[in-house]
Amino acid sequence: MAAGTAFTSDLSVSGFALCHQLGLKPIHQVMGSSIYQVGYQSSTWPMMMGGTVLTELDTLSQAWNEVRGNALGRLANEARELGAHAVVGVQLRIGSHDWAEGAIEYLVLGTAVHRAGAEPTGEPILTELSVSDYAKLVQAGMEPAGIAAWSSVFFASYTFNSMLAVGGGLGGLGGSSALGGASYNYELKEFTQAFYNARAQVMQSMGEQAQQMGAAGIVGVRIEHSARRHTIGGGRSLGGGGERNGLVVEFHAIGTAIKETAGAKPWPPEMTIDLTS
Repeated sequence: MAAGTAFTSDLSVSGFALCHQLGLKPIHQVMGSSIYQVGYQSSTWPMMMGGTVLTELDTLSQAWNEVRGNALGRLANEARELGAHAVVGVQLRIGSHDWAEGAIEYLVLGTAVHRAGAEPTGEPILTELSVSDYAKLVQAGMEPAGIAAWSSVFFASYTFNSMLAVGGGLGGLGGSSALGGASYNYELKEFTQAFYNARAQVMQSMGEQAQQMGAAGIVGVRIEHSARRHTIGGGRSLGGGGERNGLVVEFHAIGTAIKETAGAKPWPPEMTIDLTS
C-alpha cells in the first residue's frame, strides 16, 4: 500500500480499539476465494457384514480440503504482499451455485495487521479468533500459530435388518415416511457410526496440523455437519451388490492452533469496581 493510504478492515470499533492497545496496526482487508468442481466418486467398495456400506467418500473429502486450502493460501498471499505479521478475525463463507452444478465455493476474509516494532516474518499467521479473544490469548502468555481445519465425508447404508426395523428405510422403500413408519424406537447405528468416523478423521487430521505448527493445542473450534439422502452403486459397483440407499455425512471443523509465547508472563487479573450500578 502507498504511504498515507487509509486502511480498510472488517474490524468492529471495539476490535480496532483493542488492536491499538495491543500494538497491532490494521493494514488492509484481505480475501481468498476458490470455486472447485467436484470430480467423479468411485463406488466400487466391498460390502461389510450384513450388507451395509460405511466408507469415506475420498473424492468429496479431498475437494473440501483443497478448496479451503486454496482460499486460505490466497488470503495469506495477499497478507504477505502487504508485509503483514498476521490476519485476524478470519471469516469463512461456504456456498454453491446453480450455474455450476457439483461445484463448491470457499471464501475467506480477514484484516491484515502489522505488529509495532517487529519485522515481517515472511509468513503471516492466520487466526479465526476475534481481536478480543486474541487479546485474552496474549494476556495468558499464548499466541496463535495458525489455522487448523479439515473436512471428511462418509457414506453409510443400512443393513437388511435395519430396513425391516424401519419398514423400508430411507427414501420410502416400503415405508410411509422418510424413515419408513417404524413400529418401535430403533437406533440407525450405521448412520451414527458414520458421524463418529467422520469426526475421528477430522480431529486426527487437525491434531497433526497443530503438531506441524509446533502448537500446544487448538482453541475456538467451530464444527459444522450435515446429512443428506443419497443412492450409490448400480451395475458392477459395490462389488456387484447393486445400488445402496443411505446417508452422506459431511463433517467440517476449523480452529486456531496456539502456542506459548517465548518468555511471556501472563498478565495478572485486575480488580474492577462498577460504580454505575
